[in-house]
Amino acid sequence: MSCGKMPGDSIFNMTGNTGNIDGLEAQLRQEILKELPYWLGFDQMTGVGLGARNTRRLFEHFLSAEAAWSASESDLKTLPWMKIEHIKQFIQKRSQIDFDNLLGILEKTEVTALPFYHPLYPSRLREISDPPLVLYLKGKLTPEELDHSIAIVGTRRPTTYGQRLAKEFSRGLAEAGATIVSGMAVGIDSLSHWGAIEGGGRTVAVLASGPDLCYPTSNKPLYNGLIDGTHGAVISEFFPGTKPEPWRFPARNRIISGLSKGVIVIEAGATSGSLITADIGFEQSREVFAIPGRVDAPMSMGCNKLIAQNKAQLVMNHVDVLNFLNWVSVPTPRDVPTMVELFGREKEVFELVTSEPVHFDVLSQKLEMSAGELSATLTMLELAGIVERLPGDWYSRQSKVSTI
Repeated sequence: MSCGKMPGDSIFNMTGNTGNIDGLEAQLRQEILKELPYWLGFDQMTGVGLGARNTRRLFEHFLSAEAAWSASESDLKTLPWMKIEHIKQFIQKRSQIDFDNLLGILEKTEVTALPFYHPLYPSRLREISDPPLVLYLKGKLTPEELDHSIAIVGTRRPTTYGQRLAKEFSRGLAEAGATIVSGMAVGIDSLSHWGAIEGGGRTVAVLASGPDLCYPTSNKPLYNGLIDGTHGAVISEFFPGTKPEPWRFPARNRIISGLSKGVIVIEAGATSGSLITADIGFEQSREVFAIPGRVDAPMSMGCNKLIAQNKAQLVMNHVDVLNFLNWVSVPTPRDVPTMVELFGREKEVFELVTSEPVHFDVLSQKLEMSAGELSATLTMLELAGIVERLPGDWYSRQSKVSTI
């Protein structure tokens, strides 16, 4: 196992407060925290021809966001994929970026920024063709909560049939341990979020605005329950203060499906925006499910079409979804931890790994273990499904587990 620094190794928090973290871990976090302003700066680089993909290529080439940001014109000209006009626009615009202002806005709005290489950036989202450079989050969200995540989407004008099914599917899946992802729009989206909450589960709203803005305002009670971490979180690729313009809604659909293992379409008309999410999910190799309806019902036309085109699996209840995904082991009550019996060094290592990511070097130092022995022990814990390796040799607990 390599313990060396990788391009983009990073873990940030909003304030930079290390609390009781001591020694090497505090140094690591402080060292990489300084990268955050440069990620935010690049995220503001609209209209200069970079884009998220080329920005990541810059990081990989210069080995850090700071070095990429500070690169000279001559250094940038050596990159064959950087056009001269884009280089000049980038250099001009970067001089106008106020890092202190960006960080101040995050602090004021209590928004957490998760850059692409952050160990808490959703790993499934990294797989899509155009992942956001930075995610902005309010609330609480852990990697294990996204391990079993399902998107539920549908029309803003559901029938009584659609309203009932949205609640039943989301509640049943949440009770089984799944995290429900949707877009917090009126209709099926909102009903799905509330169904997850009623099922005692977690839910994530992907917004087409900054995460500090509630849209629509009628969803304020739902929004408040998410941003305080009680029931989940809100996520957006848009910086705080960004208004919900029409073009942002289709753009956020790729994140709804990208976060999820599968997408369920409850009700959708022939031209429903939910079909965009379903098509994107299909292109992202996500499982797509649809609930059939009457052939003459306008709000069932989209679902019936998806099924007829073999783009969606027909499902009649939430158990069909669980069975199709082989999530037979999911229905463990969330407040009952999985009990695992560990001995010796495995137990010592596991007890130092929590839901808050910890670095390999920190574990090695605290346990006074060689890199080889620690690597072998962590591998055994990974195979047991109780520890997850994150980018940059960070580790966290895979799920709610306690030792005997």
